[in-house]
Amino acid sequence: MIASRGATAVIVAAMAVLIAVPAQAANAPGSPCTSEGTFVHDDATNKDYTCTKAGGSLVWAEAGHHAGNAGSGAGLDSSAAIPKVIKNWGVRLAPYDPATGLAGVMQIKGVQPPTFDNPQDTAAYSHIVGIYGEQIKGGIQEPQMAFIAPLGTPVIAMLDGTVCDLPKLYSGDYSIRVVPKGTKCSGGQAAVLFEHEHVLSPRVKVGSKVKAGQVIATVSDYNPHWKDKGFGMVETGVFFAKNDGAGRPWHACPSRFLAKGSKAGMLTTLRSIEQAWIAERNDPALYDLAAQNPLGCLTAGDVTDSNGGNG
Repeated sequence: MIASRGATAVIVAAMAVLIAVPAQAANAPGSPCTSEGTFVHDDATNKDYTCTKAGGSLVWAEAGHHAGNAGSGAGLDSSAAIPKVIKNWGVRLAPYDPATGLAGVMQIKGVQPPTFDNPQDTAAYSHIVGIYGEQIKGGIQEPQMAFIAPLGTPVIAMLDGTVCDLPKLYSGDYSIRVVPKGTKCSGGQAAVLFEHEHVLSPRVKVGSKVKAGQVIATVSDYNPHWKDKGFGMVETGVFFAKNDGAGRPWHACPSRFLAKGSKAGMLTTLRSIEQAWIAERNDPALYDLAAQNPLGCLTAGDVTDSNGGNG
């Protein structure tokens, strides 16, 4: 997850404040660490680091290496090689129902997002769904989608596959990373990982086989401002390694990889939610549906964890 620190908040998913442990010089790659799986974010370089076991010792390493080592041939030539296997958005959504004010598990009617003295921070919390490729503070691009839902909402597996990695994040919650059938996972590394990030109470472990729609956790309460409103969040992403020799981690827009039998319904539901939120907040500028192609993507290009795009 990529964050940018503002005067009063660190913005994540263009709407959330990230309570992160800033990476200092002591967190430089190869330096000692104490708790395997811990993540930290370095605001200066805009990179994530994880505490990893290497040669019998615990050391800091760039988090991107979890998605395979592009230099080893474990990566992909391009994101076009990623299979289209996503069968849901990671929570049970449905087209918005005005009678109930709900879109599946997502509440729309009556929701009041957090507000701040700083208008830029208030604007960052204005969305109920975070869109891939959205510009956030510092001009960087959001590499994942995000969904705001009531505290305790179940998170479901987006696809059929195997849990490859389940790190504890800097925010005290977890990321459940699933490889699709036919993709090799070794030591938490794979050419592509489908992320269910910022979740609590995982019901699976590394090696667990999962089916799309299976409950695997609950949404995280790590964002204190949404939590005060009774809401949590989950971020979903497609994390992969390229055979580009650079060893950088990449993200691709989840909407590009929807399973054939699920795609039409998922896009209809997402459109319904965006339109319902625009109506609820009486703000047509909240989402530019025409600019999303496919829906959910403000860019169809790939985004690195240093937020450099590559269309």
